[in-house]
Formats: sequence, C-alpha cells, structure tokens
Amino acid sequence: MTTLFDPTTVRSLQRALYAYIDNYGAEDSLEQVRAIAGTIVSTRVKAGTMVAQGREIESWVNQVVQGFDPTQLGQQIWNAGEQAIATQAKHWRETIETKAKATLDAYVQKHIASVDVSQLPKILATTLPIVADVQITRDEAQRLIHAISLQFDWEAAVNRVIDPKWITLAGMVARHLRHADLEAAVRDVMQVYIAKFQPAAMAIGEALAEKALNAVLHSDVLDIDIDLDLESRRLMIQQVSFKVNLMQASSPSSKTAMAIAQQIHDEVAGYRAQAGMEDSNYFPEVMTTDDSTSDSSVLGGSMSIGIDVQKTSD
Repeated sequence: MTTLFDPTTVRSLQRALYAYIDNYGAEDSLEQVRAIAGTIVSTRVKAGTMVAQGREIESWVNQVVQGFDPTQLGQQIWNAGEQAIATQAKHWRETIETKAKATLDAYVQKHIASVDVSQLPKILATTLPIVADVQITRDEAQRLIHAISLQFDWEAAVNRVIDPKWITLAGMVARHLRHADLEAAVRDVMQVYIAKFQPAAMAIGEALAEKALNAVLHSDVLDIDIDLDLESRRLMIQQVSFKVNLMQASSPSSKTAMAIAQQIHDEVAGYRAQAGMEDSNYFPEVMTTDDSTSDSSVLGGSMSIGIDVQKTSD
C-alpha cells in the first residue's frame, strides 16, 4: 500500500534523518543533509511504501529537510521503525557505492587503455542508473560521483579481480557511451522543454524522455541515423531522465532543440484537445534564439552530470 506524503510521513522521515545522523554522523553542510534525506526517501520508495513519479521525489526531500534543525538533535526521539529506516538508508548508500566502484573498475579494465580523471564524473553518471535499483536523488547522486571520483585508484582498478557481473554492467556503460551524441541531443530537447514549458514535477520522467528520444530520432533537421535495439532504447531513456535531473535549470539555446521541444508540446496539446481536456494550449510557445557561444553539447547549452533508486523490507 502506498503511503501518502502527508505531514505525518514527513515528520517520521525527519526523525529517521535525526536517527541516521545520530548513529552514523554527517558532514556539516546542507548538501550532505539533503543527500542523506534523499537516500532515506529513496529507501521508502524502494520498500514500496511510496511511489514517486518524475521529479516528485525531489520535492519530498525539500519537505523533509525544511523542518530539519541539527541543533535539536539531542532533543529528538525516534522509534524502532524510524531507526530501521535510517539503517536501511546507510546500508543502501554503502551498497550502491560498492556497485558503482566495481563497475567502474570493470569498465577501466575492459574498455579503456587509460583514463582521464576529468572523464570520471561522466562515466560515473552513466554507471549509477545502471547499477541502482531505485531512483537516486540529485544531491545523493552528486555526492556519490564526487566521492568515487576522489577515491579512484587507477593502478588498483586495473589489477583487481573483477566478478563477471560487474563486467556485464561495464559493458552496458560502454555501449551507452558509444551513443553519447544522441544522448546529448535528447537531453538538450528535454531540457529546453522543461525550461520553456515548465511541466509539473511528476511529468518530468522517463515518459518525457521517451518523447524527446522519438522526436530526435525522427527529426528531419538532425543527421542522426541510429537504429537502437529495445535494450539500448530503454537504457537511453533511463540515462536521459536520470541526467537531466542533475542539470541546472537553464535551457539550451539551439534553434533545433527549441523547434523539437515545440513539436513535442504541440503533440501533447493536440492530444489534450482531442481528449476534451481543458486549456489545450496550456504552454506558451518557444521563443527561438540563436547563441553560437554554447558548445558543450550537440544541440548547444550547458551539460551537467546527471541520476535512479527501489525495494527492501521494513
């Protein structure tokens, strides 16, 4: 049964957050507290007590952190269930970090002759949604990418004995990275759609990523001739949704990205009109601009690393 994210649930998760910090500690920064809160929320999603759609999980983290006061730690009381949630969150953090490190080591051994450390965040951003079993929140993803990048040891990685399961996952990472240009194009479209049309957080997920992918693959103005199999297509949708969640909220300025985003908007508006929904023209039109100074992705606009987290017993 799904638990509504009501004030009672928020308060319970806040107490689990206090329990986590009291038992396991935390760095003294809002980002680190948000990362822990995100993992706590993710473990509830993983356990099936809550179902998050799109970016809804990020707003839940905001609610948990909003009432958190580290100076009140000594005055807080939590029950056994809330302590269990904290323990589950700690275990999940350790597990996902171990999986990501092992897959990164396998990738280094099997797919590259040398590594540019500046590329580690990009590789890890691709690795995390592959190894995760539930949606990872933005702050926790950024923490993992930063921590694993700092800890990476090239010599140890190339000499480590790797379990075949990590080699399989590393192969998925390598396969997806071969389609980096397509991913960048789809991300650009999805990012500009979000910035210009501002859909609800619940609507910013894999369904929107799939629409953006379809639009890019069928675009007459992009020279992209890629035939994705079903698994590669699923991986692309997952990756785009994951990484866009970690991007800054600025939109790419490419005319192509904006035109494709407008096409997606028109299709959605047309569907709403046919279905008899009110206000079929509920989004403003995209104001296309041209800015040749942006060169960090295929269609233009800044690229940031982007992340997913799922079911454990209470």
